[in-house]
Amino acid sequence: MKKIYNQIFMLLMFVAGILLFPQQSHAQSTDSLVTYIAAAIRNNPAVIGQYRAYQAQVIGACGEGQLNDPEVSAGFFPSPMQHVNVKQVATFSVMQMFPWFGTLKAGRQMMEYKAESTYQKFREDGIALAFNVQKQWFTLLATQEKIRSVRDKLKLLKDIEAVALYQYKSPTMARGARMSDQLRLQAEEARLKEQISSLEDMMKLQMQQFNITMHRDADSPLVIPNSIVLREMPVVSWDEIEKNNPRLNQLVADGKSLQAQQAKIDGMGKPMFGVGLEYMLNGKVSMPMMESMNGKDMLMPMVKVTVPIYRRKINSAKKAAALLKSGTEYNYQSQQDKLRADYLSIVQRAADEKRKLELYQQEVDILNNTLRLMTTEYANGSTSLTDILQTTREQIDYTLKKAEAYAAYNTIVAEYEKLASRYDYAERTSFDMKK
Repeated sequence: MKKIYNQIFMLLMFVAGILLFPQQSHAQSTDSLVTYIAAAIRNNPAVIGQYRAYQAQVIGACGEGQLNDPEVSAGFFPSPMQHVNVKQVATFSVMQMFPWFGTLKAGRQMMEYKAESTYQKFREDGIALAFNVQKQWFTLLATQEKIRSVRDKLKLLKDIEAVALYQYKSPTMARGARMSDQLRLQAEEARLKEQISSLEDMMKLQMQQFNITMHRDADSPLVIPNSIVLREMPVVSWDEIEKNNPRLNQLVADGKSLQAQQAKIDGMGKPMFGVGLEYMLNGKVSMPMMESMNGKDMLMPMVKVTVPIYRRKINSAKKAAALLKSGTEYNYQSQQDKLRADYLSIVQRAADEKRKLELYQQEVDILNNTLRLMTTEYANGSTSLTDILQTTREQIDYTLKKAEAYAAYNTIVAEYEKLASRYDYAERTSFDMKK
């Protein structure tokens, strides 16, 4: 009987080792995060709407910098007007106005910079969406890790329950065995099952929300890796962050647009020139003063100049544009300060999560070894079930915290990539926006 008793202990130790130290399969599913990010940016309605706004600005800029349409006029005399040598029947004129030098160019540049500003907003929305996809992805993987951990502990309790039942039924071991252990284990198993069901419902909702972010059916299948892996923090210089940040580039484009607007307003406040022709259709008279001029049509060149004496609206518009441009400069400095603060915050939070991960990993390893020893001690009757259940709960708690720390650290890495404008699909020639 002692031999059978030892064999049961060895089997239990083997099962506990598998459950406490599960090996990862080499046949992991391919991490499709990059593919999902591209799909989200390509299909998300908000990003597509911003892209359409950019296209509209580009088309609008193409129409700027053009001259106004020429003015054509015609006049007819029901009764021809009698002159010395002719009868004036009708007049036809055409006039083309020209703004002050550089006004058209400034107007075109203003619209081009507005289009550039809209393009940077499109970039910003795409990069922000990529970060949101990554954040949801890592939260989803953390929930999967939690489910796996709780299931492993449920299997361990079932194995302990089998040993406890064997002890209770065995005549040689019944002295230390208690039927209450069976009931307590069943109660603990019911609690873990409820926790698993809650986590599974949460994971289902997270998968549905992830699909909705990609603007597809909520129940579409997802390719999810078997485990969450700690990502490496990229190394990006501050100059690169500042150069590629879409918000800063947008403010620069806004400032240049307002500067061009100032030049356009200044040109509109100066004289406009008009050049034209007038053609007079004449008839003959019976007694002309000059026979050679009798009934001859006339062509008259014309010049027109505006006199801009009402300056209030021009001066007000110039002052407003100057104030707006000054505002963009202050906004640029404010955004720079925000980026620097976020940069320092990311470094600090990443280091903090790294320390937490090391602590949680150490605690999980210690508790795994403790459970392995306590499983043997319980079979020998030297450890109570209360201690095992308490240690199991602590191990689950630290395992869940470890999964959350993995997701938090990877999200910080994604936040840093957002700061560095990674996953900027707007600048990839292979990016095909939905028609």
